[in-house]
Amino acid sequence: MNYGNILSSAWKTLWKHKVILWFGTLMAIPNALMGIVMAGIFYSFTEEKFISFVEGNSTEPDAFLLFVILFFVSMILLSILSYAMMALSFAGALKGTFDLKNKETTISFHELWDASLPYVWRIFGIIFIIFIVIFSFFAVIMFLGAIFGAVTAGIGFICLTPLMLLIIPLELLAFLFASIALASVVAEDIGVFDAMRKARDLLKENFWTWILMGIIVGFILWAVSMVVMVPMQFAQFVFMMPMVSDPYVQEPTAFLRPFSILMVIMIPLMGIVQGLSLAYGNAVWIFSYLDITSKPENEEEIIEYA
Repeated sequence: MNYGNILSSAWKTLWKHKVILWFGTLMAIPNALMGIVMAGIFYSFTEEKFISFVEGNSTEPDAFLLFVILFFVSMILLSILSYAMMALSFAGALKGTFDLKNKETTISFHELWDASLPYVWRIFGIIFIIFIVIFSFFAVIMFLGAIFGAVTAGIGFICLTPLMLLIIPLELLAFLFASIALASVVAEDIGVFDAMRKARDLLKENFWTWILMGIIVGFILWAVSMVVMVPMQFAQFVFMMPMVSDPYVQEPTAFLRPFSILMVIMIPLMGIVQGLSLAYGNAVWIFSYLDITSKPENEEEIIEYA
């Protein structure tokens, strides 16, 4: 696998056919809505409400209960919308890259939308299944760890610490497996379970090749996310410093209201950056998949962007 050529070809494809990037920005829609909801919550806090919330002695328990219910319902709905937008965004990025990788002419957003729709539910199915498996795996470990820790007066937690070290490599494998399966759905036009079997076979046959590409793509995605995360963390630190230095002088709203404005700006921006970087990652996986699955007589050929 020619890693440099695949990475550059993916970038050139996205740069030439920016309609693919537009599909990446679809992931920012749930983030924008979540930012508005969270900002509205923080901005509406007065000093009295903040103290009542922290101390748990709200004078309006019914209103507070309604607020909590609405908050959690909105978060659940936004999470569902987030996964739906992720599936649509991934479908557009994968299908767009596959169809336009060596073409000079481009297509409209509407045309790519129509071409991507047949793959959305299959992509959503793969993402959902892998999420459930990973979540269930770690939930079982944490549940058993809690029971074992309670029985052994905390010693069990120490014994389970080495298992926690497996989180990063297991997440990398899940990320690789999902990426290969998603690429195969579009490249081969196959179903969810056929794609997962295909991903399993390809991962077994070219394990270290995929691992290296996964590390490269993962590092790129992490580096891009830091472009937004670092300024946001710095801004949070700036807002919190007056409260930390003199909590009796500074009212909580002196932090909460500027922070709510920051959230309205930064959370959607984080969604856009994440969506664009994942669109690039999906383009890389399409090129990688085509490179790995090329016919033996064409093994010496390198996938190049025309």
